[in-house]
Amino acid sequence: MMVVQMHGEPGSGKSTLARALAPHIDAVVLDKDLLKSGLLHAGMEDPAAGATSYDLFFALASDVLAQGRSVVLDSPVFWPTVEDRSQAVARTAGAAYFMIECVCLDGAELVRRLATRRALDSQPREVRNWRAVPGTIEPSCERLTLDALRPLDELVAQAVAYLHAGIRR
Repeated sequence: MMVVQMHGEPGSGKSTLARALAPHIDAVVLDKDLLKSGLLHAGMEDPAAGATSYDLFFALASDVLAQGRSVVLDSPVFWPTVEDRSQAVARTAGAAYFMIECVCLDGAELVRRLATRRALDSQPREVRNWRAVPGTIEPSCERLTLDALRPLDELVAQAVAYLHAGIRR
C-alpha cells in the first residue's frame, strides 16, 4: 500500500494527474476541495471549513488504508501540518509515503486553467502567491516534481516509475 500526497498550487494539474495516476497504482483519490466545498455549501464558515475538511480528509485516508487500498491525497501541502499528517497516516497504516509536486511554470496557462475550470466552492479562480501567505512552507520531504505542461500520459508514466522505484528501495 502507498500514500501519494499531491502538491502544487491551484491549477497546476494535481487533480488531473491524481485521477489519471490512481488506476495505474490501484488507489483511491481523496480530494480535500470536495470535502471543503461540501462544508461551505452546508453553511460552515471558512476557515473552520478548511480545518474540518482536513480532519475529514485524513480520517477518510486512514479508513481507505485500513481497507487495504492505497490513496492519492489531492491537496496542496503549503502548511506543515498537511505534510506531517499525511506522513503519519502512512506510517500508522504501514504504507509507503510519496509526494508528487505539479508545477505550471507558464503564468498565462495557469491563469487560463483557473479561469476556465469548473471550480468547486473552495477553489480559487485566480492566481495567488501561496508562498507569501503567513505560515505557509515548502514541503521538506523528497518529492518528484513534474512540469504539468507536458502530456498527461508522460506525466503518469514518470509518476508510476517514481513510485515503483521507491517501493523497491
